[in-house]
This record gives sequence, structure tokens and C-alpha cells, in this order.
Amino acid sequence: MHGVVGYSPGVFDLFHVGHLDLLRRAGAECDRLVVGVLTDELAEGLWGARPVVPLIERMEIVGHVRQVAEAVPLETADLRGAWRSLGFHRVFTGCPDCLGGEDAERDLAGTGVPVTHFTGLAETGSPVLRDALLGSGPRTSVA
Repeated sequence: MHGVVGYSPGVFDLFHVGHLDLLRRAGAECDRLVVGVLTDELAEGLWGARPVVPLIERMEIVGHVRQVAEAVPLETADLRGAWRSLGFHRVFTGCPDCLGGEDAERDLAGTGVPVTHFTGLAETGSPVLRDALLGSGPRTSVA
């Protein structure tokens, strides 16, 4: 028995302090945190672009965060299916348009799984990093 199992689905591309903040906060609210890392294909299907960092590398990074007990590949957007296979008790998300965001309560209706939407996460996000890499945003650092 693992006590309260938390679940946080996401792409976790271009891993940054916002991701770390989310996982730290989620880990503090459960006994065991499982992270569902979206496959490249699922991310592309949902958001129209493949992640910069391949799935295997994103899983390796996420899996080495101290608060994460296990990183698993997430091949479908079916949160109820993930709940059936993983048996989590809570879902944690950091943005309303992320998988596990605003639609999570509807997707998990009747399961008794509460969804926690963290706000006030660190401001650096994947879109900011992606824009900087593509040269479409203002340069904010020497990196």
C-alpha cells in the first residue's frame, strides 16, 4: 500500500523550473507521485507540434526528480483509462489548457478523484523557451 497516489500528466518538454515547481508541490500533497509523460505522437496530436526533447529523454529527466516515484509514458488523453490502470487518488496540473487541466474534472467525474490546479508556478514556461529557441521572442538571457 502506497497511501495517497498522485498523478500529474504532461509533456514536460524543455524541462524548466515551472515543471520542477509543479512536481515539488504535487509531491508534497501525496505519498507517491506518478507522472504521465505524453508520447511525442500524443503531444503532436493535441497541440500540433512534436516535443523538442524525445520521450525517452523527457521520461529520464522527470524520473530523476526527487518527488517523482515513477514516470510512465502516456499514449492517450484518456485520464479515466490512466486512473483505471494506475489507481491514482489525486490529479495535479499546472495549467488550464494542459492535459489534466479544465476538462479533468469532467473526464474523471464519478471516480472521486479530485483535481488540484496549481497557480503561481514559476513563470518560465515551455512556450517562452520554445520562442527563444526559434528566435521569435525577445532575448532575455545570454543562454
